Amino acid sequence: MTRALNKLAWPVAVVYWALLATASLLPSGTGPLKGWDAAIAPDLQDALHLPAYAGLVILLSLAWSVRHRVTARSVAIIALVCAVFGTAMELAQLVIPGRTCALGDGLVNIAGAVLGSLAVLLGRRFSDSWWPAPTDRTAAEGHTKQSSG
Repeated sequence: MTRALNKLAWPVAVVYWALLATASLLPSGTGPLKGWDAAIAPDLQDALHLPAYAGLVILLSLAWSVRHRVTARSVAIIALVCAVFGTAMELAQLVIPGRTCALGDGLVNIAGAVLGSLAVLLGRRFSDSWWPAPTDRTAAEGHTKQSSG
């Protein structure tokens, strides 16, 4: 990752996470944003859960890679955090006007987190240029030792 991308990795991941939370928690059919989601077909809304959570795992993993090695363990932790977040978003919809908590949506959120983690692990396995060594000296030394072994 270039130095410019390193500087953007965390802000982009955090903004994406905030937008995902906002889209999950906005009321539907009430208030000043009445019907904001009406333009998106219900089936498409359901289908968007998978790439949304896969993308969150990928962005957080890229941000993590700025200072740390991306390992199976770190990706699993990131995926777990994203899965818990997705479940929390669904549960929070119990009290949001016009929104419903759906087990299916929660499961698709979790599946998206798993899919994102698989994409990260495959990307890491097959392309070191996509997951370069971290900029932190200590982490970079550990990355080099593991890569050469």
